[in-house]
Amino acid sequence: MKFRSRITKPVSAVLCVMALAVGAGSTAAAAAATDRTAQSAESKYAAQAKAVGLSSRQAAQVQDRVDAQLADIKVPAEQVAYNEIRAKDGSAIITVSVPGVANTSCDYEYLCLWTGPNWTDSKLAFYQCRDYDLSHYSAFRNDTLTSYKNNQTTGTVARFYNWEGRKVYKFGSTAYHTEDSLSNTPWDNMIDIVDVC
Repeated sequence: MKFRSRITKPVSAVLCVMALAVGAGSTAAAAAATDRTAQSAESKYAAQAKAVGLSSRQAAQVQDRVDAQLADIKVPAEQVAYNEIRAKDGSAIITVSVPGVANTSCDYEYLCLWTGPNWTDSKLAFYQCRDYDLSHYSAFRNDTLTSYKNNQTTGTVARFYNWEGRKVYKFGSTAYHTEDSLSNTPWDNMIDIVDVC
């Protein structure tokens, strides 16, 4: 028994070391795979930016803006294009503005919001019918809504609210394709909550 236990301990120790090495190898392999995936995504986004005519410097600036918004967004989200972030539940899409690239369209059945006048700067597009707190979407924090397009199905009403200790209705928009730049209205840089439909 003594002889057996003397052998068992060193063998056990060797097996433990081997198991740790395999585990460390698995962890390292997983980290390397994640790194490769991230590098592949970065290459894809860089190629997309180049395809729309951005220089490497401009592409890097856009990526910095995307990274900053991803770090600041309060809903689970991921980058899905060189200038686009999507909420993981599919409820919202943020499009970061890009120099020289128009960002004024709004897909059918969406309510789209912009931080700049006349449908410029960052865009936030909503599809699902519910209330959205704009402070959860980085660029739209601090009452920055300045223009919108309601391109939902005909007759769909979007409602816009300000938080004044409670949700206070300010105005509504009835689709199809109602749009407005709020820059010369009392509602510019005021809206905190949107009820999409």
